[in-house]
Amino acid sequence: MARLSIIYPEHTLFTCNLPVRITDINYGQHLAHDKLISMLHEARAQFFLHFGMQESNISGLGIIMADLSICYQAEAFHPDLLMIEIALVDPSRCGCDMVYRISKDNGQTIVATAKTGLVFLDYKTKKVASMPKDFKQLLS
Repeated sequence: MARLSIIYPEHTLFTCNLPVRITDINYGQHLAHDKLISMLHEARAQFFLHFGMQESNISGLGIIMADLSICYQAEAFHPDLLMIEIALVDPSRCGCDMVYRISKDNGQTIVATAKTGLVFLDYKTKKVASMPKDFKQLLS
């Protein structure tokens, strides 16, 4: 079986820390995959707030997730503090990829890398829209 590979770029735009809560643990006694997805969502929301934007209002546009990929490298447990780093890559007219590096132990242990495909959408017309200039500046 071919394995998925996500390469985290050299330049990090944003970093946040989120704790693994007891409610994030599954029957394997480690961080559940669905809870990691929720943590990525929280980190993405904090990313936008950090740059004065909201997922639902980036110069009047919102975003949708076109895809999601996660590569796991290590387990995380309660009460680990996860560092989630975010970078942007592969811009197109209507979006880009947001890449995440999730680590613990002050960045010493990579828990996972992930990627979400962001597409800009005009929620009023339900049509894909060009990337706003304000957001495009983050890519340079």
